[in-house]
Amino acid sequence: MSSSFEGSYLGDGSKLDDDTRLECGICWWVYDPALGDEVEQVQPGTPFSRLPDTWRCPNCDADKSKFMVLGSAGGASPLAHPVVQLANAYRRAALSMKGLPIYNPTLAVEAIGFREVDGRHAGVVVTPWFMNLTVVPSESDRAVWISGGSVRLAFPSGQYDLLVCELPEFGLVGTCSLFSPMTEFTDHEAAQVAAQSAADELHVAEEPEPPPVVSRRQLLGG
Repeated sequence: MSSSFEGSYLGDGSKLDDDTRLECGICWWVYDPALGDEVEQVQPGTPFSRLPDTWRCPNCDADKSKFMVLGSAGGASPLAHPVVQLANAYRRAALSMKGLPIYNPTLAVEAIGFREVDGRHAGVVVTPWFMNLTVVPSESDRAVWISGGSVRLAFPSGQYDLLVCELPEFGLVGTCSLFSPMTEFTDHEAAQVAAQSAADELHVAEEPEPPPVVSRRQLLGG
């Protein structure tokens, strides 16, 4: 057992059930034994404990020691936050996007600047092929939102029209495109800065219009 392991299993594979999912502590990508790793040609059904020591995160290239235990498929994950689940759903989608002309390999999937407002989680999702304002609906929203439709939501900075879609392995989300494709970003840090700025601006109230400047002559009716 190596003390360099940061996860709660401390590098001891005997502590892991075969269906235990682990999350990369660098980029949040989740290794799910039920899915395996298409990038490294790891077959579905392969437990994390059976991955070779040379295996690395397919999303950010972190080594195995950076992975932390999430839980087994049959149990609730202590990190099962909807924004974490959202990012991981897009990370799974990214695996099938690699190699396409719109895919910028210098970028990673990341959920940035999310805040909870009225039961919804709103922020910006960065992927190698788009940057979207993204809203995870509240329970009441899910009862009325329809995939393929649109919704208008109010935030401190104004009202926004979002397209509603069904994200595989996640559910309904509302999105508004900010950038697509992502070819103008030369590195992930630049995308992070743009996304954080957009996420912050979403929650900044619009400045009221200043009153018109009235001259003394106008004031006196001249």
